[in-house]
Amino acid sequence: MDLIAFSCRARINSFFRQKRLQRVLLLSVGLISAGVYSWLFAFLLQQAGEGNTKLGVDQVLEYTNLFMLAIIILKGFFPAYIPKANLIPQLYPVSALQRFRTELVVELVSPFYFVLLNFLVLMYLMSPLYTLLHLLQSVLVILTAHVTLRSLQVFIERRMRWRNANFYSAAVMAAAFVALQVRVPMFYPVSEWLMLVVHLAALGAFVTANFFLEKAASEPRRKTVNYSTSARRSLGWRLFKNHKQARQMLIFGFVFKAFILGADALAFAKKGEHLLDEMMTLWLFVGPLVVFSYVFNNVWGFYRNLWLTVERSSGTTKDLLRVTWLALRLPLLIDAVLTFVYVAVFNQGEAFFVVMMYLGSVLVLAPLSIIASVVSPKTVSGGLFSFSAKASYLFNFIAIGLLCLLFLPLIHPLLYLVYPVVVGGTIFALVAVLKEYPRYKYKLFESHFKAEA
Repeated sequence: MDLIAFSCRARINSFFRQKRLQRVLLLSVGLISAGVYSWLFAFLLQQAGEGNTKLGVDQVLEYTNLFMLAIIILKGFFPAYIPKANLIPQLYPVSALQRFRTELVVELVSPFYFVLLNFLVLMYLMSPLYTLLHLLQSVLVILTAHVTLRSLQVFIERRMRWRNANFYSAAVMAAAFVALQVRVPMFYPVSEWLMLVVHLAALGAFVTANFFLEKAASEPRRKTVNYSTSARRSLGWRLFKNHKQARQMLIFGFVFKAFILGADALAFAKKGEHLLDEMMTLWLFVGPLVVFSYVFNNVWGFYRNLWLTVERSSGTTKDLLRVTWLALRLPLLIDAVLTFVYVAVFNQGEAFFVVMMYLGSVLVLAPLSIIASVVSPKTVSGGLFSFSAKASYLFNFIAIGLLCLLFLPLIHPLLYLVYPVVVGGTIFALVAVLKEYPRYKYKLFESHFKAEA
């Protein structure tokens, strides 16, 4: 318990050690958002209870739990991958169980979960239809989503020993969890306390499975570089293949995007309706946002040696733009193929809009990525997936905001007139930054190389 208490205090202190004012403001915004969303869901519950909507009370509660489940899992992968927190080194003299217990508890001590807990408590206070039983069930949903995220992170970051007894134990406990959830999913609202005990038992099995999974995956993935002597292979291919950090991040982003588009395609095949029409935020995944938010909003953090080579050889902005395009073109091509295959097969009705939006996104996000890489460089170091916040969150959210402007033609075709304004403004900003590039290059060198000195 002393180790848990010490780690929790250290984690809380670390949140406000740097950029205190900025983080306090962000926490305040989160708490205000929690209040707004709790009022919104309480209002929906009231309307459902009065029969003024097509949704029933149970459906609203179910969607609330699904909303939290999706947000918790997605926050680990979008707008950028966030690695699992390894708070206690493997060589530290504590047992595996104590390490697991401490890390699990400390991970829950975060502003995000504090805001989420405020959302639940405020909704409980605002709506009489949201009972204490539902509140406790939502807490179990949050814990289940967090353990799910941890399990995915373990598979991504660690080398799994598939024939280890711990892996078999994890599989057995995970099967018990799945068996209980197939019978009665945790996100369905419960009306009896006995069902809460069943869900608690399912969560216990899932946590145990996560513990054995971590024991079966004790070795981190190794970083390797594959060299090629084939002159016929382009430099863009070699940049993609040989930089394992960037490649893994991009592949992960592509898989994540394919999952979203696949879910929409499955919904269209079964119901004839697109998820994109019901949840407009999913349109973000149709564009090339994952390519930029995962890697290219900090391109020189990943390809710092390439930047140094350009700087030592010519140092011109023309060569800087050229090598940026070399690194970008293959990932962008893969992303475009994913998008246009989906459109050609499942969403032909929006083909014109998707093509225009995608071209506009490239013309907006590519210059913005160069601006972000020059103005707000981040150091990429450590193991394969030990690079949280390695692209500027500010520029990631700016990219999301600009991309949202490109969706305005969905409201009215006349709003295509927004495209030249957004593209022109971004290019103008790029020109302004490139004029100041001789001053920014010292900041780039300090961020990417001086830290090692």
